[in-house]
Amino acid sequence: MTINHRELLEQFDREHLTDVILGRRLMQCREQAALTREDLATMSGIPIDELIDYEEGQIPIGLGRMRAIASALDTDVVTLMMRLMFPIS
Repeated sequence: MTINHRELLEQFDREHLTDVILGRRLMQCREQAALTREDLATMSGIPIDELIDYEEGQIPIGLGRMRAIASALDTDVVTLMMRLMFPIS
């Protein structure tokens, strides 16, 4: 079995791009709620450094963390995911 490095790189790029887009939209949701990063970190129980990594697309947001963020934003995971995937301008 040969490894197709181009396909691996393209897959990584798509996954990273998704993390970056979701992170950017998470930041927009936070700002629309008039919360600072510190506010959201405190309300969600997520360390601020980790929250920054999410917003900058450095790491993917797991479901457990998504639940904590949704709760802090006074919504549910499904609604938050819809807002992240299909933002309203």
